[in-house]
Amino acid sequence: MCSGAFALGISVSSTALLAQEQASSTGQSGTASTATPATAGGTTAPAAGGQTAAVGATATIQDVIVTTRLREEELQEVPVPVTAVTGETLDREKQQTIKEFAQKVPSLTVTAPNPRNTSIAIRGIGKTYASDALEASVGVIVDGVVATIPGQTWGDYGDLQQIEVARGPQGTLLGKNTTLGALNITTKAPTFEPEREVEVTVGSRDLFITKATASGPVFEDKLAYRASVYFDRQDGFIDNTLNDTSYNGQNRWGGKLQFLYTPNANITNRTIIDHNESKEQTLVLQRLSDPQFFTDTGLPRSGTYTQRLSIFNNLTPTYDPFHSVQLNQQEPVYSSGNGISTQTDWKLDNGYTLTSITAYRDYHFSAQNDQDYSSLSVAYAGYLVDSWQGSQELRLTSPRNVDVLGQKFDYTVGLYTLRSEVTSTLRTDFGKDAGQYFANTLGANPQQAQAIINTLDGLNLRTAEHPDTTSIAAYGQTTWHATSAFDLTLGVRNTYEEKDNWTQKWYFGEKNISSYPDNLKAIRAQVAPLYTLGTGPLQGKAIYADSWSWLINPSYKFTDNILGYASASYGEKSGAVQFDAITGGPLNVAPEEVNDYEVGLKTTLFDRKLTLNPNLYYTEVVNYQALLAKTIVGRPLPVTYLGNVPGVRLRGVEVEGSYDTPIDGLKFTFAGAYNDAIYTDFKKAPCAGDLSIAYDITKSCDLSDKRLAGAARWSGNVSATYTRSVWDGYTGYVWVSESLRSGAYLDGSLSKQAWQDGFGITNLGIGITPDDKSWDLSLWSKNLFDKQYFTAISSVSQTGPSIGSVGDPRVIGVTLRAKL
Repeated sequence: MCSGAFALGISVSSTALLAQEQASSTGQSGTASTATPATAGGTTAPAAGGQTAAVGATATIQDVIVTTRLREEELQEVPVPVTAVTGETLDREKQQTIKEFAQKVPSLTVTAPNPRNTSIAIRGIGKTYASDALEASVGVIVDGVVATIPGQTWGDYGDLQQIEVARGPQGTLLGKNTTLGALNITTKAPTFEPEREVEVTVGSRDLFITKATASGPVFEDKLAYRASVYFDRQDGFIDNTLNDTSYNGQNRWGGKLQFLYTPNANITNRTIIDHNESKEQTLVLQRLSDPQFFTDTGLPRSGTYTQRLSIFNNLTPTYDPFHSVQLNQQEPVYSSGNGISTQTDWKLDNGYTLTSITAYRDYHFSAQNDQDYSSLSVAYAGYLVDSWQGSQELRLTSPRNVDVLGQKFDYTVGLYTLRSEVTSTLRTDFGKDAGQYFANTLGANPQQAQAIINTLDGLNLRTAEHPDTTSIAAYGQTTWHATSAFDLTLGVRNTYEEKDNWTQKWYFGEKNISSYPDNLKAIRAQVAPLYTLGTGPLQGKAIYADSWSWLINPSYKFTDNILGYASASYGEKSGAVQFDAITGGPLNVAPEEVNDYEVGLKTTLFDRKLTLNPNLYYTEVVNYQALLAKTIVGRPLPVTYLGNVPGVRLRGVEVEGSYDTPIDGLKFTFAGAYNDAIYTDFKKAPCAGDLSIAYDITKSCDLSDKRLAGAARWSGNVSATYTRSVWDGYTGYVWVSESLRSGAYLDGSLSKQAWQDGFGITNLGIGITPDDKSWDLSLWSKNLFDKQYFTAISSVSQTGPSIGSVGDPRVIGVTLRAKL
């Protein structure tokens, strides 16, 4: 997104876990693995010598093993709200991207029109607003490594072990940027038992996906490998009527090579090398509508998008966002990422484990988007981003029930360091129609209009930033087993960060305008302004921040099958080094602070057939970091900037569980959430573009006590899986998942134009496999009834239409998977 459009998103659904088929984990020898934690950056991942859990055929939800607290624990024994979904479930339902994971996890929202614009929220907040300087509030951890930029998570995850979503501040253990929660993604580790698997999928719009995985020993009992690769291609579903291009399809590939080294019984090392790449015709935003009257006064709007287009031979815009666009300046979006990490676990005397995780990642992104959403050549713009990060973590984990003065404790302590650097350049190129398009707004007479045309045609504007971060943290968490039923978990983390940034703005390709009067130069500067302090580089005001996170988490085992818990926690996300959009002078974003309170139960009932896990939460956020906007005198476009919303409050209830019915082979999972999310203090909010006061620089809108943008009040899912023997040696299965969300505003200004009604999405599949699971053939559909919905909407501006992104339409496919 290259202009300041508000793009608060809403996911397809928020649903229960489908983890009823997960069994206990195995180490490299095939026997049960020990409880060996593993993460980086205060994150979670399976131990280098084994997986967190393998998939079986008869286990139920209470057998799911999670590592949210850096230990392998049964999901039903962990006194925090966490959801786990197995790789088998995700693979069966063809959920292979972060955006699709949101259909399987309560309260998770993902908007991902392209890599840089990927935005992840829990309970409606946590988005990054496509900013390269603003860190997310929801941490994403892949195989123990924190992804500092959401774009690093782009691509398919075709060799998954499981995902875990922890809600509420997770900073004491899960580390950086987890003030609102964390998404932990774990892929399968190498095995010493040979594995070979190939998968092919064909489907709607020429969908063609191939995956291949191989694993086995290099040197018996000492070194094992795992290699996986995928290719994913599909035509788009939005046609460009000006040419033969279709948008919002897929064209990506990736691979991963891993080694597991076990020189002796006490040392394991897992090294991962990966690469992902995509070059896709993607629309971040497209035009939706252009109302000719203000919604508050009913008076006509002047200089609208429609009126501007009519200047060009009575060009009239059409609006069919789910099927077609008219673009002449849209380029494919390219992204790539590389990573290498190595994790070593040493088993010490008395059951202690020392873990070291060293990691490096880089990321590249390039996009050029048609900014006028038409056949005109007004402007096209997009970001060029290059980033890298390096991290190191050392962690010591105690065995269970360490005796200290006659009391039983478990504890984990660690150190974490990270360095990241980003170079981000916004490229805006003006075309031959730019001057005429903006002339009326700028109040130019015909002679001046021609001069404006001459000064903008071929002009290239560049805006660059270089945010960098150095982070050092120490953390610890302990659980005191006061009695056989009562535990008390206490955690604390201290993080010291240094952040810096510089910015620069300059022209090239401009025509000689020295002969033009100063007023014409000033008019051009209103469309393509430089900083008033100069072309730069302009140095920002560095941040040297020391922050704390803490956790108090008592739990009580009422019976063997009922666990009650409560928690109070605090998390803080550091600010960002930013600049005044007019002058280029320092204008930093303040730190974001979160206080969270949770009360819940984890129950296993009816002879372990039913699990029911309710959770109540209350969260207060001070200085919520967000993308804001303001109108400037003489500027045809609003100015967007990173800033703070003084107060946000969340409160609600979540329920999830599963039911193994008396009917053999029939299982249900379910989840529901009620989320009352409001701005408690947002008196100087941006006004929606369809309101007349939006263009009065003396006015702002008070959104205090209004619903938070992008936060659906109700969300839920019911899923069912039925398996049975269809004939001797073969098993058939059917699965169905229905996801529901209530309505929500998708624009930060809560524009009436940006309201998305509630909707439901149905996914369905049927398949057959032999009892030895040597192959699997399935027919499936996502969005079976082809529901049309929006994932982002931004209200009109003084010069542009309402714009937004649409959700994916129905896809039908056939998948064949075979073990070789």
